[in-house]
Amino acid sequence: NNYLDENAAKWQNIARLAAAKTELSQLIAAIKSAAEAQAEAQVTYGKTKLALKKAIAAKADILNDVIEAYALTEGDDELARQMSDSRSDLYRLPYNDFYIKVEAIIDKASELQEVLVSDFGLTAEQITDVQNDLNQLLEINGLPRAYQIKSSVATKEIEQLLSDANDLLKNRIDKLMSLFKRSDPNFYHGFQKARMIVD
Repeated sequence: NNYLDENAAKWQNIARLAAAKTELSQLIAAIKSAAEAQAEAQVTYGKTKLALKKAIAAKADILNDVIEAYALTEGDDELARQMSDSRSDLYRLPYNDFYIKVEAIIDKASELQEVLVSDFGLTAEQITDVQNDLNQLLEINGLPRAYQIKSSVATKEIEQLLSDANDLLKNRIDKLMSLFKRSDPNFYHGFQKARMIVD
């Protein structure tokens, strides 16, 4: 396609070749678009999930710091120990452990909500916010199949487009290029070289 673009003056007046070249350019654009959709389907899931986990770890750390302060003032060393994880400690947990730990923090904050709000500066909205984010993460965790499907659809589309482009080249453009075999052998041989697939 690039070779034909660079030598457009030699073939653009041949209507059938110009039409086939336009079709080839459109197929290549469609292949690029499908490849981007496939890559996006694969990347979006991982990025969204990690970003949300990081945000939850930060918010849950604020909750457990408040609960830890409460536990220390009440002399409850066991509760203080349970709530001593930092944001990075939480974030590094495997997903299943992360869910359990954050849910435990939310449950304890909800249980102690009255005293934590009145005496320690926590708000009910902070608890709800962490719970909502955790629910969203759990929901996203159920979506990988949807992303796999999106990626698979894009893969099938790419395969079909590549097949169409190959068919167009073999059955139309290659045959039309024989017009130049004797009239412009340099151009013809350059095209043959450009058509070679390099592994």
